[in-house]
Amino acid sequence: MKKQINLFLFLLLGVFMLGLVSCGNNKESDEATDDTTKTETTEELVEGAIPFDFPITDMKAEVGDFVLVPSFNMWKSNLEQEDPTNQTYIFYAYTMSEIGDVQSTIEFTFDGEKEMPNSIIIPIPQNQTAQKGDIVLTWWQTGSGMQRAIVVDDSNPAQPKVLYLDLDYDNPAKDSESGKGIGQTVYELEANSFVKLNDGWQQGNTIAVKDGDYLVSTQIVKVAGDKVLTIGFAGKMKVYDKADCKTIPLNPNVKAGDVVQAVFAGSFGEYTVTKVDASVGRVFVDQFGTETAIPFGEVFK
Repeated sequence: MKKQINLFLFLLLGVFMLGLVSCGNNKESDEATDDTTKTETTEELVEGAIPFDFPITDMKAEVGDFVLVPSFNMWKSNLEQEDPTNQTYIFYAYTMSEIGDVQSTIEFTFDGEKEMPNSIIIPIPQNQTAQKGDIVLTWWQTGSGMQRAIVVDDSNPAQPKVLYLDLDYDNPAKDSESGKGIGQTVYELEANSFVKLNDGWQQGNTIAVKDGDYLVSTQIVKVAGDKVLTIGFAGKMKVYDKADCKTIPLNPNVKAGDVVQAVFAGSFGEYTVTKVDASVGRVFVDQFGTETAIPFGEVFK
């Protein structure tokens, strides 16, 4: 009988010790899980910063101005990717609600009022006018996305009629009203929806940039000191040293027979001019045996 009691106590003690070991293992497991969670936590950007090597900036605009900026959903989604600098960015038109020192509030179509860094906002000042031949920054008002355009009719300077320059001149898509290709269709701009491009370093202007072994075409988002934030081929944003950038004349002043630098698939190369049509803002060049229309701002001697 005594032996049976001792055996029972021994077994009970064994179960108790096993429980202690088990509890200890659970505690270690929980601590390991907590450590893993802490390791995977990502560091958020400070107010007004962007995931590029570019300074935090201010901005000049007025409440009610149209602005060009990536959609809030696109911006938020890209920031959540492993490499936000390798994502596609498209600039759309929205309305300025409140202006801050380093970031401002934008009224988005679907997301309501959200704050965005000043460095990626391109303001469109109100009460602008334009004359025939002027190149303006706007957006594709029957489609979407930031566009440069050339004024072809200034009978109403506050609502000029334009050809969009950043749509291929021979784009096969047809305008539903004119029946012409969208690159050759004249569109009337809304009042307060454009700004004339003058300064070579102005937001929205195209520039040539030395990028490794290539000379690439890209569009200015913001200039700050010796840094230039740009958006280029396939909607990629990138920062360049200003010293590696070259402004391009809005009117290239070239003629048939000239050898020029012109854009093909986002990069500049040497081609021969076949003709120039300033009325539509295009220089036609021979690219690999095909006559191609290059928009003003993407060709120079």
